[in-house]
Formats: sequence, structure tokens, C-alpha cells
Amino acid sequence: MKDFSFQGKIYLAQRGTDGKPLALAWVGDASQLQVKLSVDTDERQESYSGSRLTSVRLIKARKAEFSLTLNYFSKLNLGIALSATPVDVTSGSVTAEPTPTGLVVGDVIALDHKDVSALTITDSSATPKTLVKDVDYAEESLAGGLWRLLSVGTPTPYTQPFKNAYTHAAEVRLPAFTGPTPERYLVLDGINTVDDSRVRVRLFRCSFNPTDTLDLITDSLGTLQLSGAVLYDSTNAADSNMGGFGRIELPSET
Repeated sequence: MKDFSFQGKIYLAQRGTDGKPLALAWVGDASQLQVKLSVDTDERQESYSGSRLTSVRLIKARKAEFSLTLNYFSKLNLGIALSATPVDVTSGSVTAEPTPTGLVVGDVIALDHKDVSALTITDSSATPKTLVKDVDYAEESLAGGLWRLLSVGTPTPYTQPFKNAYTHAAEVRLPAFTGPTPERYLVLDGINTVDDSRVRVRLFRCSFNPTDTLDLITDSLGTLQLSGAVLYDSTNAADSNMGGFGRIELPSET
């Protein structure tokens, strides 16, 4: 293997106590994976030659960092990008979800759920009155769980707050910064597209930073830009075949 241009599948896993990966999950299409190695040094310049030449160089720390570009907007990838603990919400129904009070004509209301159906809106009077679709309210976006108020009631005003009853689909919620700093075992099952030879890369402890930019509206295809540090793994470091950070596995050369 001389010339190289890699593609391949990237998998992430929790790391077991034995230093090996647990069940791997494919992150989907990833257009870039880069590892950067660096050292922190302390240098001394001699003071006898008149040229202040470097006479000694002490390596104080060895570091490994990575960056990863993902093209899949998935539960797995977003959970890592947002440092979020995903919450699975099952489909169900809501019977009396209140709105804010003091609504006026033209106000738009966001329900607690999206992908809404069978929406019924009533007021809070002793004998609740039902709002009429396209007369008292409009379905702004049931997919987004939004409706718009068209009338506050004539000649007798409705009693606010309004109460919402509806059914909703299952969804996944990803509240940012609700989980610990994501740490994963990374495996690249790579293909050298120059000669179709295979390569495998392992990074034992990838500590992910939250994404610094999340493009929610854009004119082009979106990506998730992730980065972080590869941490030292003392368990794997005890095996000279593994090393403390990761390893690259190439085909044997003949």
C-alpha cells in the first residue's frame, strides 16, 4: 500500500471495562475523519555560542485530537452532537392541554407535541364551548403542532385559557446538554479506493465536544461537524499490540 484515498464505514460503541468495544452502531455516511497528533514541549536555548541554539527539548505531553463530518441527521449522531440523552416519546393522546391566557386574534399556539391529529379546542367556561375550525381557529401546521387563533368569541368572548385535546405520533426528543460528555470507541472499516485494499482504524476513547455549529436552515446539504480528543486508555496501553490511544491495521506487505 503506497498511494491511498480512504472511504469506509465508521462505527461507534460504548467501551467495555476490558477496553474492547461493546455493540457497534454505524453512524451512516461520513465524508471526513481526521486525526491530529501533537506534543507540548519545553525547550531550552544554550547561552554560550552567541546563537541561542536549542540544546534540549522536553516533551511534556502527547495529544491526539479528531474531527468528524457526518451526513446523517440521526438520533445517534444528534445525541452526540448535542451532548443529549435521547428521550423516546410513544404515541398517545392529550385531553386538556392549556394554552397561555390573554390570547388575541392572530396569535399562534405551539402544542407540547408535533405530528398532531384529531385536534379539538374548547374554552374554560363552566359549560365548555368548542372552537370551530376555520372560524375560530386555523390549523397552522399540525405536523409542527401549531394552530392560529381567528376569533376570541362573538358576541360572548371565550373563557381563556383554551384547552387542547388531540392525538400525537411517537417522536424522539434530544434536549441539549442533558447527558454526560459523550465518550465512544471508534472503528473505521476502511477501503483504500486506489487498490481496494482494506484498513481498519481503532480509536479507543473518543471524547466528543458538542458541535459548535448546527445548520438548521441552509441552501445546501447539511452536515454535522464533530470534534474532540482521543483520551489515553490505560487498559489497552497494557497491551503492546494496542497502544494507549488507538491503532491502524494494514494488510500484510509481501
